Amino acid sequence: MSPERQSMLLTLHAVRLLGFGDTESVAERFGQDAHDVERFLINAGLRRWAMRSSFGGTGGWSLTVAGRTENERLLADELNRSGGRTAVTAAHADFAPLNADVVAACSQLQLQRLSDGQRPLDGIDEHTRQTFTLALAALRDLEIRLTAVLPRFSGYAKRLEQAMTHAAADPAWLAATDRDSFHRIWFELHEDLIATLGIRR
Repeated sequence: MSPERQSMLLTLHAVRLLGFGDTESVAERFGQDAHDVERFLINAGLRRWAMRSSFGGTGGWSLTVAGRTENERLLADELNRSGGRTAVTAAHADFAPLNADVVAACSQLQLQRLSDGQRPLDGIDEHTRQTFTLALAALRDLEIRLTAVLPRFSGYAKRLEQAMTHAAADPAWLAATDRDSFHRIWFELHEDLIATLGIRR
């Protein structure tokens, strides 16, 4: 894959994983140069793969349906060239039961916070804490396997560790949607896996 195609892949994929993001956030996601990313985003906009919009005074980019299709086409090409389909498929299979446990734990924490009138959580029970701890431990191994074939999967474990560190003082870092919480990072990883494999949730 040419450097230009790889840069477009990373740009479109960053927008997909973020859902909505400004140029700087899109560039930061995969460590790209912001000026280069702006050029790729403008190009993607001209091709109707991405659109720029504003919400509440904040401007950013999101993918169109055509952009998601192009992103998936580039991801499939990348995966085929890497020869890593078997490895990524196996990682996704191992991720699935972990995902079920993490989603259940996050849902429980979110419901608890709602029932408490949006007050910060005072703490979490040991079973829930263990769910996140075990998921993180397993994810470290999965990331090693994934980055062996697709280096762009690196960084998830470090971000999850940071969320866990913050959660020691504020449990909201496990399931909140307004920060780089365990839940948001985990959701992003799930999206990364299924997009890479071309499957649906």
